Amino acid sequence: MQPTSRLSNTLRFFVDPANIAAGSTSDADLLHQWQRVLRLRVGAELLLLDGAGMASHVVLTLLDNKKVNWEILSTLPASGEPIQHLTICAALIRPERFEWLLQKSVEIGVSRIIPIVCERTRAESSSTLNKFARWQRIVTEAAEQACRGKIPELTTALALKEIRTPSSDQVFWLHEGTGTLPLRQSLPTQPAPVWVISGPEGGFSPDEQHWLGSQSGWHATGLGSRILRAETAPIVAATMILATRGAYDEGAA
Repeated sequence: MQPTSRLSNTLRFFVDPANIAAGSTSDADLLHQWQRVLRLRVGAELLLLDGAGMASHVVLTLLDNKKVNWEILSTLPASGEPIQHLTICAALIRPERFEWLLQKSVEIGVSRIIPIVCERTRAESSSTLNKFARWQRIVTEAAEQACRGKIPELTTALALKEIRTPSSDQVFWLHEGTGTLPLRQSLPTQPAPVWVISGPEGGFSPDEQHWLGSQSGWHATGLGSRILRAETAPIVAATMILATRGAYDEGAA
């Protein structure tokens, strides 16, 4: 059995586990992508991911306008998932910037993304069902491109004050105020799931800052003297946390 690291150049796609086991699908989007966009042919080898951490190495045996069949060559644990579980609670911002944030969050190894609505969230940034479907496609495609083993969880939008976190998790909210302890110095060494809460353009309102500061075990942290854009700050924070916890050491020589 080949480890997935040796199949790193093989195209990867998330497919319904029932279809993987059945060796066939009629999914119109997959058929279009494989036949029309990628121009795959019978004999092409792919990695089909079940979204729960397993990958099937398959070879296509039929591909036409109505269905695709494959033979499973091997099934193995999927690679690409960091050891650190990290949730980003990111304020809704301008659509194109929020979509960039979604894509990059998945690429760097974030496990869950929760869009949040704050007092300073712009009206045009509000969540809609159509946007959520688009966001889910962005997350899935980014996970495939980044060789993730699972599709990161994307939730529907919450109001900031609806966020609830387990008491055992480590929670950091990004704050530009003076005297805030830098995130790099705030991270405990013991492993635990981590949450990063990041505000909109203009930051959290005074009332929101008061509420955030009153939550037991939540820590206000900063990212230095430079002011980062609303879509950049959570990505920088998440990268620092994942790097500190060794998420980018996996597979290194």
